[in-house]
Amino acid sequence: MSSSEWTPAVPGHTNDIRRPADGDLTADTSDAAAEQVINLDVDQRDDGAVVVRVDGDIDTLTSPLLSSYLADRFETNPTVLVLDLTRVQFLGSAGLAALIVAREEAGRRDVKLRLVSASHAVLRPLAATGLSSEFDIYDDTESALA
Repeated sequence: MSSSEWTPAVPGHTNDIRRPADGDLTADTSDAAAEQVINLDVDQRDDGAVVVRVDGDIDTLTSPLLSSYLADRFETNPTVLVLDLTRVQFLGSAGLAALIVAREEAGRRDVKLRLVSASHAVLRPLAATGLSSEFDIYDDTESALA
């Protein structure tokens, strides 16, 4: 079956689960890396703060990349690490696990970890798992840096 005969299992969402025309779900990991949709941008500030902006989905495919990226940021010994999640459209269980690891690492290094998001896509999974109280969450980056 050619790739043109496949459609995303969730319309408008690229992932590694595809639905062929006959409706059967099939995991196609041959091109999974190409379909990872996450962009990470960093702002290393003069005051010792680091702002990491995440754009995309934080799921099983992308959370290892986020974790690695955050580990590299912790190596710069920031005083504050702001994780801007305002452009995250999906936060899955693997993404929640990555946030927990980041929180633990921040604690070990005495770094203030602050999350930025007012989005239902981020706040709902945090609330549903009881993790909202474990993080300092702000509506905007400016407030998180204050």
